Amino acid sequence: MKHKNIILCLLSVLLLTLPWYAPFSELMLLVAFVPLFFIEDDYSRNNKKYVIKYFALCFLLWNAFTTWWIYKATFFGAVGAVIGNSLQMIVIFWLFHWVKKHTSERVGYTMLITCWLSWEWFYFDAEISWPWLVLGNGFAKDIQLIQWYEYTGVLGGSLWVLISNTALFFILRKFLAGNFIKHQRIEVIRWLLIVLGPITMSLVIYYSYNEKENLCNVVVLQPNIDPYNDKFGGLSYQQQVDILLNMAAQNIDTKTDYVVAPETAIEGSHWEETIKNDLNVMQIKEFVKTYPKVNFVTGIMTNRLFGHNDKIPASARKYGDSFYQRYNTAMQVNNTADIGLYHKSKLVVGVEMLPYIDKLKFLSKWSINLGGTSGTLGTQDTRDVFTSADGRFNAGVAICYEAIYGEFYTEYVRNGANVMLIISNDGWWGDTPGYRQLLHYSSLRAIETRRSIARSANTGISAFINQRGQIMQQGNWWERQVLQGYINANDKITFYTRYGDITGRVAGFLFVMLLLYAIVQRIRPKVLK
Repeated sequence: MKHKNIILCLLSVLLLTLPWYAPFSELMLLVAFVPLFFIEDDYSRNNKKYVIKYFALCFLLWNAFTTWWIYKATFFGAVGAVIGNSLQMIVIFWLFHWVKKHTSERVGYTMLITCWLSWEWFYFDAEISWPWLVLGNGFAKDIQLIQWYEYTGVLGGSLWVLISNTALFFILRKFLAGNFIKHQRIEVIRWLLIVLGPITMSLVIYYSYNEKENLCNVVVLQPNIDPYNDKFGGLSYQQQVDILLNMAAQNIDTKTDYVVAPETAIEGSHWEETIKNDLNVMQIKEFVKTYPKVNFVTGIMTNRLFGHNDKIPASARKYGDSFYQRYNTAMQVNNTADIGLYHKSKLVVGVEMLPYIDKLKFLSKWSINLGGTSGTLGTQDTRDVFTSADGRFNAGVAICYEAIYGEFYTEYVRNGANVMLIISNDGWWGDTPGYRQLLHYSSLRAIETRRSIARSANTGISAFINQRGQIMQQGNWWERQVLQGYINANDKITFYTRYGDITGRVAGFLFVMLLLYAIVQRIRPKVLK
């Protein structure tokens, strides 16, 4: 067939893309790489050149079809994300092809698995990070299949995908060469176990898992303030605070434990040194006096002024004769004397942070301005949690993008969080798949940590998610509304929360060993000559 490889390449693109869109399509990931493997096998067996063109076509299209919506916020950011992410995937597959050529098939495919997992693991901590298409994320919509993420995290899902594809490819290649399936009973049974084993385990966990009742009464605010036209210019900061308080007043009572408002719900310049005397904070403080149990958690933009003897970070901004740092902050106000502040620490590249700013600060003027969060913001080293006024609950507050990072997210739980709040502002992307994908990623975090989640998103989708990752209640897109519900607190620590991404660490070690082995095999003939 003249265009066989093009058809195979496009088939892989389709199978990789659909899980991020269509319901019940996640299992396609378990076979998605098989067509691409056949292309690579054809080039390897026939000693053909330039197989990289098919790798490039496949990964560029997959990235474009799944994350095209970034252009709604920034066209150049979308182009950069698609090309940058694709390039890394292309390099992984080229390295797999090279190692296989100079060693053996067994080493080559093992190299692919360990290299891909190592890259995903590294990507979670890299300064330039966009782990949206981590393979394990593709199962986020069908959480019944991946309850075992409480042991492995999403990298376990990625390992499942890679092993399944490899095993199936060998079966199909033998079949197409005339070796009938009945002659491959062991191989077929092994592949079925690879596919059905984790699913069976997950279903058993899913239907046997029972949450211990420890009810937390939460009111989630979705103010639906247009981030492009109203939030940073159309409405005054005071008007926006009034909207939040009016929404809360109509939906809470003396039994309410938390009111949760979205990311950057309170804009402006709020200095942390005088935060207790800040007009908006005092307004909230006055509001909660009527409700002794209420803990009001909201997003706010804050500033911290540095003294002349302080170490000034590269991300600091000039302020007269001194410097200050700007933060995307989560704040808790209740009837205690404390004002809780947590600074968002996984920042969006190009929007909230410039990577390697200590070396590239001159480029900060090119950062994307999304409603006042442009430039490089400050971060903090620890995932602080907020204790409720009555001491019953410790809430971790993940801010938007932070909910993508599994091992990072577990730090809230290791620091004592027994409930989780996620605050976000998803309106930048318009009515596209982006905000829906981010919502479903929250379900993965609930499974990994077995912590219930109350999610507040400015324009949607706000939701309550239980410890099995089920979305129990959700709001509508682009609609001002309030959700009221209950989530259960939980103090138990999952295996994944305690030990993190073991899969990535083991893969990283094996990848280095295999790469060194391949290099030795490549240069040894030259040395012997």
